[in-house]
Amino acid sequence: MFRHNLPLKKISLLAATCGGLLVSLATLSHAGGPPPQQGKPVSQPAETPSETPSETPAATEEPVSQPTPAASPGLSGMPSTPTDAPPRFPLPSARVTPAEGGIVIKLVNTTNAVINYQIVGVTQPRTLGEQSEILLQTLPVPITLTYQRPDGGLVLVRPQATAMPGMLQVSFGATTEVAADTKSLEIQEDGRVFLN
Repeated sequence: MFRHNLPLKKISLLAATCGGLLVSLATLSHAGGPPPQQGKPVSQPAETPSETPSETPAATEEPVSQPTPAASPGLSGMPSTPTDAPPRFPLPSARVTPAEGGIVIKLVNTTNAVINYQIVGVTQPRTLGEQSEILLQTLPVPITLTYQRPDGGLVLVRPQATAMPGMLQVSFGATTEVAADTKSLEIQEDGRVFLN
């Protein structure tokens, strides 16, 4: 009696193992398998009337959009291709036309806190009082202006070219957004202004 059940047990065990393997493969293919094919495969037989309702939703769905360049590396873990890569450097925040190789900077503090600033290699660290402004004359470009609030508050900086040629106004404001906070401003030889 046990001898007849032994092959049956082996077959049941084999069937359970194969079934589990198929379920695992199906789960893996849904979790991270290859992307679905667009359109109908060449070798697929003609649809039967019973298959038409299940195929109809796929035909009316919106096409899946490609990920944005900034999201590409995070989604796939692979570097993005050169065609969808974001610009290597950010766009300038402002532009000023240097006059005779130099510019004038007007610093305007609209906050109720002092701002410590320095033009690297040109001035010593200085302080701009609350609700005040100062004019820095004939500065050679390129320039790096660093700034911070001594109380650790966040600073929103808005550089803007003025009507006076060769003059840049830099306004310091308060912000609560960490992403808007910067620590330095660079003015390149061609007058492009970048916040860092």
